[in-house]
Amino acid sequence: MKSIEKYYDNTESHIPRNNVKYFVGEIKSNPENAIELGCGAGNDTVYLIKNSWNVLAIDREDVEERISNRLNQKEIEKFRFQKQEFESLELERSNLIIANYCLPFCTKDKFEELWNKIKASILDKGYFIGNFFGINDSWNATKPEMVFLSKEQVMELFKDFEIIRFKEIEKDALTGLGKMKHWHIFDVIAKKR
Repeated sequence: MKSIEKYYDNTESHIPRNNVKYFVGEIKSNPENAIELGCGAGNDTVYLIKNSWNVLAIDREDVEERISNRLNQKEIEKFRFQKQEFESLELERSNLIIANYCLPFCTKDKFEELWNKIKASILDKGYFIGNFFGINDSWNATKPEMVFLSKEQVMELFKDFEIIRFKEIEKDALTGLGKMKHWHIFDVIAKKR
């Protein structure tokens, strides 16, 4: 089994990310259109659809069937999937972009271009929910092709946004493949001005 399939199997039963649940419960109760980047097993996509959002899920792997199997016939009408790589990503305009645990995997030389596409695709007064890996993350020492940012660099990304929630997290915990690592994460919920 490919490690990515093992990752999806290991994470498919996980609850949606706290930042997505917080957003739906506390910030925006009227559903609109969302895009989830790097959707993986689709936990956030499924949660949003079950809360009446229309979701375009994007991943570099073909996970469409994995996600659609978790939706009933009415919910499937709110679901679309596209297989795309970050390095050549094309985005439509949307009220919400979700990017949890995926943006750091964009190659460093394409990250600025990717971020500009994300910003451009978020409608005015639309939202971004996601996270970035910090420089203290243990993968920073072993995965030089990935993107690791300082707090100041993350804040700079959101100069055209109102930051609604910002959390810096450092902890030792398992990866989706069951390996222990030190995580350094910046969780962000922001509204485009």
